[in-house]
Amino acid sequence: MSTAEATTTVAEIAGRLRIAAGRMARETSAQSRLDGMTPSRLAALAVLQTAGPMRVGALAERAGISAPTTSRLVDCLEERGLIVRTSDPDDHRAIRVSLSPEGEAALSGVRELGAGLLAARIADLTPEALAVLVAALPVIEELAAG
Repeated sequence: MSTAEATTTVAEIAGRLRIAAGRMARETSAQSRLDGMTPSRLAALAVLQTAGPMRVGALAERAGISAPTTSRLVDCLEERGLIVRTSDPDDHRAIRVSLSPEGEAALSGVRELGAGLLAARIADLTPEALAVLVAALPVIEELAAG
């Protein structure tokens, strides 16, 4: 195989993998959208779960959302009881946001639902296809880790 053929093959593999991963992510998060949990809301909750309490500006930066959008997002999440605002201990003029217990439960529920939908599809695989998937998992995990 020539270098050009190898590059094309690698590019095709990358494209197919990206499309398949995107479809799986969208399909497994479809129910969360029905419950009003948009990708931006889920991203904000996941950032807060991982990184802990932070200022709204830091949340915007970490979630990759504009500051004005994040402010509206924080208002919405607070109204739903998914986050709480507290005074920043380092600067009492500033506000920090953190995940509430309800936010933890909502995020956990969305993840369980998505994993359940994917698990149902995996359960329908033939034994041969399941063996291929299991063998590919370390490679997929390595790709995801960067």
